[in-house]
Amino acid sequence: MNSMTGFGCAEGEHDGGILTAELKSLNNRYLDIAVSLPSTLSALEGRVRELLQNSFQRGRLELCVRMKGAGDAVSVRVDRAAALAWKAALEELSTLLGGDINPDIIARQEGVFTSTQNNAPEAYWLPLESLIKSAVEQVHSDRRREGIQLFRDIELQLEILDSSLVSISDKVPQIKSEVNEGLKTRFRAIVGSEVDESRILTEIAAWLIKLDINEEIIRMRTHLDAFREGISSKIPKGKKLDFLSQEINREINTIGSKVQQADISHLVVNMKDAVEKIREQLRNVE
Repeated sequence: MNSMTGFGCAEGEHDGGILTAELKSLNNRYLDIAVSLPSTLSALEGRVRELLQNSFQRGRLELCVRMKGAGDAVSVRVDRAAALAWKAALEELSTLLGGDINPDIIARQEGVFTSTQNNAPEAYWLPLESLIKSAVEQVHSDRRREGIQLFRDIELQLEILDSSLVSISDKVPQIKSEVNEGLKTRFRAIVGSEVDESRILTEIAAWLIKLDINEEIIRMRTHLDAFREGISSKIPKGKKLDFLSQEINREINTIGSKVQQADISHLVVNMKDAVEKIREQLRNVE
């Protein structure tokens, strides 16, 4: 089991500068990726996203890449045609108005100088890929470490559910007996002693069927078994576990509505509290 929160940062030298990749992982229902790259590396965003998509199943990922010094060097050259065109135009203006031509004026004109980055974005892909993979592994390490604690916390709540369910199951025969005797007393008080005993038993049986929670107990045990299998799996199953927790909660509510004895109600409250704690933990499970 892995959590969805983690942090990773990797730094390396390239092209005389420093590249830094910083990756944050946060809780999110789906996989959501945000990438921030220097403008000179924007052409690599597609490959960066693909790398992250192949590394994670769920969570909000925020990657920030910074570049200091690397790629800052540029090649500057004079566009001779543009410079000569401006010179000719300024000479004509100088002849018309008088005065000398200042080279600074030509240098400030658009198109006289052109600049290009020394390295294309492609030259940065391999070092950038290596840094991102290093940050990804750090995030995975954080996720695994937090996942161990999540597993322990969830397992503790599952034990509460197990013990409470056993207690409820053990009390079912006693509850049926108490309900049976209570209904007999009420029926006789209402209709008197002349009513046929078989009629009373038929009515009581109908009531007991409505109060029967055996199916709910069986389904809940099945859900708990599936839940334990899910948290022990190496494959991310956060969404499935959330669904199972909802089904477990549904069975608990049904048990609580059918059987309203005080001791059962107390166990139902404990179970609902345990499920709520599990669902809180599941919000951070991949």
